[in-house]
This record gives sequence, C-alpha cells and structure tokens, in this order.
Amino acid sequence: MSLQKSYPFRRVSVDHMLRGTTRVWWQLEPTFNDRGPYVFQLQTSDNGLPDAHNWRTVGEPATDSVYATDTEKRDAGVLLVTHYRVTLTTADQSYVSAPASCWGELNEKDWVTAREIIRKETLRHQQVSTGGYLLKVMRYGSPCPRCRELLTQETADSDCPVCYGTNYNGGYHPPLSLQCWDLTPQVIKEDVDDQLRGSTREQAFATARVIGFPGINYRDIWVNDKSDERWRVDDVEIVAAIRGVPLVYKVTLGLIPFSNIAYGIPLDHSAPTYPPLPVLGSGCITVNDQYGGDDFTYKTATDVAVSGAKVSAFTKKIFNEAIPQFPPRHLAAAITTTDENGNWTSSMLLDPGEYVLLYEKHHEYGPDTAELIVTHSSSASAEPESSSSSSSSGIRKVNNFWEI
Repeated sequence: MSLQKSYPFRRVSVDHMLRGTTRVWWQLEPTFNDRGPYVFQLQTSDNGLPDAHNWRTVGEPATDSVYATDTEKRDAGVLLVTHYRVTLTTADQSYVSAPASCWGELNEKDWVTAREIIRKETLRHQQVSTGGYLLKVMRYGSPCPRCRELLTQETADSDCPVCYGTNYNGGYHPPLSLQCWDLTPQVIKEDVDDQLRGSTREQAFATARVIGFPGINYRDIWVNDKSDERWRVDDVEIVAAIRGVPLVYKVTLGLIPFSNIAYGIPLDHSAPTYPPLPVLGSGCITVNDQYGGDDFTYKTATDVAVSGAKVSAFTKKIFNEAIPQFPPRHLAAAITTTDENGNWTSSMLLDPGEYVLLYEKHHEYGPDTAELIVTHSSSASAEPESSSSSSSSGIRKVNNFWEI
C-alpha cells in the first residue's frame, strides 16, 4: 500500500494475490471537487519510482469507480517487486497517485501510525543523513540491442554502455534525487600475501539506514551526491515494519570500483539511453518531444523547464468542437508528463492525423497549446503553435506570475 500522498488521492490500497485477481482500491480527498466524469486507469511497474519509464497500463479505464482489478501473474521467484498506481482524468485536469506496493495492508489506525513513523524518520534523516541518488535496476524491458546474445539471451559485455551490464536497454530507471541515507563509516580490509598477490585491498563496504519508500532491492545503486561514489546494494534487512509492511530498511552496500561502467550512468533526465515506453495511446506511430525534428518540450519564456506538467494530445476535431472551452481530459488520445528538463517522460502512440497538444500544470502553468501533425513518414515535421509565446525552435514558452 502507499503511505505517500499525491493530491487528490488520499490513499491507494492493494489487495494482492500472486495467482488470482489483484484488486487496487483508492480514496480521494473529501475536498476534491473537479467536474466529472472521473476516469481512472490502473498502471503497474516493477518499482516504486514515480518517474520510471516502464509504467504499463492494466485493463480498461474505469469511470466513477473506486477500484480496479489485475488478473495477470506478475511476480516470480521469491521477490515482490510489483507496484501499482492510478491515473485520474477529469473534465478539468489529470492526476497520478503515488505508487503502492503489494507488501501488505494496513487499517486506518495502523496507516496513520506508519505515516507518523515515516515523518519522524524523515526528520531524523535531515540531521544525520547523506544526500544522494537512488538508481533502480531494470528487471524487465526491451533487450539490450548491443550486447545480448541471440542464442543464450545473456549479457556478453559487463561494461556495455547501453545496458550497463543489466541485459536491458537503458539499464537503470531515472535517478530518484534527494534520497538521504544514514550511512555508517566505511569498512576497509587490506591484507598482505608475500607469496601470491602481495598487498591486496578488498571491496569497501558500509551499512545504511533508509526509509522503505520506494523499496530497496539487490543490485540497486546508491550514488553519493558529494563524492560521486557509487554503492551497490548487497543485503537488505527490514528493521521496522507494521503488519508486514516495511517502513525502514538496513542495507549493506559495497563500493563499486571506480573503473566500473556504473560510473557512466547519467544522473539527469536530459539524455536517456533508451526510448521511454508509451503510457497511453493505441495508435501506430510513436511520437516523442522531438518528433519530426521539432522541440515539444515545455519551458517558460525565460527558457526554464516546467516539470510535472501534463501533456494531453487531442485530435484537432475533438479540440475544435470544445472551443471556447478545452475538451474533457478523458477524451485525449494519449497523455504524458514532463520531467525536470521539460521533456516528455513517455512517448505517445498516435495514429496519423492532426492533433493539438495541451500543456498544463495545475494552478501553476498553462493551459498552453501546440499543433502536431502525425504522418506515416518518420521524417514528418510538425509546426508547433502555442497559445502563449513560443520560440522558432518550437519550445513551449509560457508566462508565470513573475513575468508580468
């Protein structure tokens, strides 16, 4: 279940079955009053990162509902990695819930107690912890196009710059910033063997205490934001839990040698090494923020990126029929969001035709629009237009309060 809030979702609960029907329930804030209908879409991923590229749509959208179901068996072995989230599209806006795990279910009293434990743990981390980034390893996805053996389906190059030795294109999900860890001093072992190897130094290791959201798994990497030292997670121990729901972890970390390809993993969203997966859309053409050579990123008039904004693609017919209003968001052919650089976090699958892109961030930016023409040709160009000012390169230029 989720102990994190993401307006307007107050709580998301998972009633999980490994072989059977998993039910995901949600509760909205009592003060939420957007115009209906409320269209909910269940999504799943193998980790609890909000910006992960492999969130996949589960089933059909549910209108004015309080739960959704998933009948597919998703976990194998002995490790629960499946997470769920819910997207909500109303006539006014689109929203995404915080990810919820399958580790257990808490009643209302225990849920409030757990949130208080997390709050106090967060205060403690502000005083004693080290800042950094968490890199979650990809556990499924598109195969590495460079080093995967066609016959054995295994990695042929542990230093592959495409998959970083993980066997999957991209290797790791986008970094989760400000992941603070209470890190112990390093333990360094050295030895002298006069007959064989001479002086040797074993891999340094340390232990760390960390909040259990998102979950930490073997082979994940933690990056020290001051020294850029990169540590691989070896052992994971749950030190605080309520009714089986992990709240605090104690992990053993091994320092990765500085020559390892892991130090080549970028710590920003600006240059992903693999194409993001579509979130919504059922068309035949993949469209991203650089489609046709144009720039459909979302930035202010002073070239500052707008993160966390929604990008909805409407057919031009639906968009024009709603004028002078904007069309209900559930009529969008596809929806994505923007990252910290204003880039789309996911591609869209659209059929050939004319579209209008609607950019908006609730109570902060937009709505702004841009026109998009999708053709069968991969070299198609799309001339963007915005309801606010835009540059000749097509970057969305929006105004905010400070630019009056």
